[in-house]
Amino acid sequence: MITVGDKQSMLTCPRTSQEPACVELERVGGDPARFARREDAACTMEYAPIRATATGFWDGTYHRFDRTFPNACELVSFGGPVFVP
Repeated sequence: MITVGDKQSMLTCPRTSQEPACVELERVGGDPARFARREDAACTMEYAPIRATATGFWDGTYHRFDRTFPNACELVSFGGPVFVP
């Protein structure tokens, strides 16, 4: 389950999925905490906090992620297509 602000969605990633969010999760072994902010991202210093959570199983391992970002740009620069608000 992916939650960004007050919006929730369910993400299902079959093994061969080319869905951008699934590709990104595959890259980090299904653990959103392992994402790193893109170094080429250019976000303003606007403060409009947005909370993102992700819970679920990847290859039989349960992952839980919960973090508040200073704004939506920072969120997307961190989690890419997984947390597109």
